[in-house]
Amino acid sequence: MNKIVVLGVFISMFLPVVTSAHDVFLPDWRGLEGTTYQEWRFDYDANPAVPEVIDNDYGIASASITVGAMGSGWLAYPMLGTQTGVWDIGGDDGQILLDIDNRPLALDYKEIWLQVTYYQGMGGAPIVDVPGAQLVSSQTVLIEEDIMDMGWYLDQSVWRIEPNPSHEQVVLTGDSGGSIIDQIVVDTYCVPEPASIVLLILGSFVAFKKRRQQQL
Repeated sequence: MNKIVVLGVFISMFLPVVTSAHDVFLPDWRGLEGTTYQEWRFDYDANPAVPEVIDNDYGIASASITVGAMGSGWLAYPMLGTQTGVWDIGGDDGQILLDIDNRPLALDYKEIWLQVTYYQGMGGAPIVDVPGAQLVSSQTVLIEEDIMDMGWYLDQSVWRIEPNPSHEQVVLTGDSGGSIIDQIVVDTYCVPEPASIVLLILGSFVAFKKRRQQQL
């Protein structure tokens, strides 16, 4: 075998594997006015953790982690495939609490898209709750297969809050067998109903007309 190839294989055994973010389900409204986008990759053991990627004009976002009795805390290299920088929060006494500032206007409803990447092994998916919201839909995809049909999975769920609050929380509670979480992506969209949009336009028109009359 070529000496350069042998050297490359040897070095690769000791270097961390760089993986791409698990941002699989992108809402078509991401980046529009009234939206926010937060991505926690947990590259470091900071607690509370700020998102590594954030686009939020309305404030800040943070993740407060509680490690349960069965949990090992933050792990740089969990030896479970190629994922790095994960939180082993343990069983149902482990939790990740997300706090996200949002648009303060009193609009009709808010849509929340949530993507959680976790390891499916002895434990599994954390239980997700968005206080005050209703679950609209959910789906699961395989990210990286491991031995014995285990591996990293991504759960995507869509939630709706009526009316729109200026701040929300997302709670991830560990599975009874334990949960290891690699990444969390949260998109939010404060959406006015069509009728509300018409009222906003009419209100702006009336205000403009009054100002014009006062100037004449």
